[in-house]
Order: sequence, then structure tokens, then C-alpha cells
Amino acid sequence: MANQTFSLSANTVSTVAANEGTLSGLKGDAKMVTEQVNATKLATYAELISAISGIALTDKGNLPRSISKIVNGDLTTRGGCKDATAKKYLENSVVAKRKFGFGDNTTPTAVMALFNDQGITSEAKLAKAVSPDDGKTAAEILAEKVIGKWSTKKENGKVVQGDKWKDGLTDAELVDFFDALRILEAERATYHANADAAKEAGKAVKKENDTVNDVVDQI
Repeated sequence: MANQTFSLSANTVSTVAANEGTLSGLKGDAKMVTEQVNATKLATYAELISAISGIALTDKGNLPRSISKIVNGDLTTRGGCKDATAKKYLENSVVAKRKFGFGDNTTPTAVMALFNDQGITSEAKLAKAVSPDDGKTAAEILAEKVIGKWSTKKENGKVVQGDKWKDGLTDAELVDFFDALRILEAERATYHANADAAKEAGKAVKKENDTVNDVVDQI
């Protein structure tokens, strides 16, 4: 199917709309509701990923802008999705297609099978699995926000390290950052030193109290 004439099929739109209807009507036991929400949303993702599986992504790994607008419009006008919901469905689906290599004619069943293999049981786990920060520690993520990181590019259908350094603070901002960091490090060290001293003082007083109490008990 040519990208220029692409739109979600009636079956896909019907499935998404039915799932959204199910989600809006869920009530009852919290655990059961949560499980059904997770299963229903993943079913929608499987349907949507299958629907876009045959579309060639751009060099940056996205849907062509025109196709993205069409799919988003189909989700909101015919699929019963709110704008924010449609945006999340589309973004996670595109990244999942790119990361897991879903190709032409991928079925919803095949998508669900991969979800099961990857331990993806909820929308949150899917979002984490396809996140570019997947597997990084909190410290590593924070360091990249401050210092920056390499860009990425696509080669032979795979996302690899790019040729540019992006994000992070400017050189001037980094000077201020490290000045502020050194001040905070000193203050933190002093705090912990004082806290340790306070604990030792408390132990000493307790020991003294115990000694006095033992003497009193012996009188």
C-alpha cells in the first residue's frame, strides 16, 4: 500500500473504537480493572502496530508527517480516542515498530507474541521498553541531561550512534553548574559528618543512661 494513500482500515478503527468503549466502561474490583485496562490497551497497540507495519519510516525513524496526521485523525475522529490518547498510541506504536523491527504484514497476533516474549504486560512497560533511555540508570540519564549525548542516525534499518553532540548545558552553563555542584557537595559532606557526630553523641548519652540505671537498680 502506498504511503500517499494510507489510512487506517475500517477493521482497525472498529477495533480501536471498541477497545476505547471498553476502557471507558470499566468498573469494579481495582485489580481486575487494572488487568483488563492493560490487556485492552495492549490489544489496541497490537492492532495499530500491525496497521502501520508496512509503512516505510523516515531517516529519523518516524512516520512520514502526512501519514502521521492521517493516522492521528483516524484515531480521534473514528477511533474514539482523545487527542492525548491518540498521540500516545501513535508515538509508542511507531517507536515499537522501529525498535522491534516489525515489518510488512505483521499481524496483531505476532505483535502480542512479541509483547509476551518481552514481558510487556502494560502500556507503561511498553513505553519503558521502547524508551531511548531503556536500561540506563537514573545517574546516567541525569548526566546526559547535564553534559549531553551523541545523536543517533539510521543505518541499514537500525538506529546507531550519530555524528553530533546534542542536548545538555552550554559551556558557560556547565561552569556555573560545576561551581554549584561543588558547593552542594561540601554542604552535603558537612551535613553527613554532623549527622554521624550527632548519632555518636546519642549513643554515648544512651550508654551513660544505661550505666546510671544499672547503678540505681543495684541500690
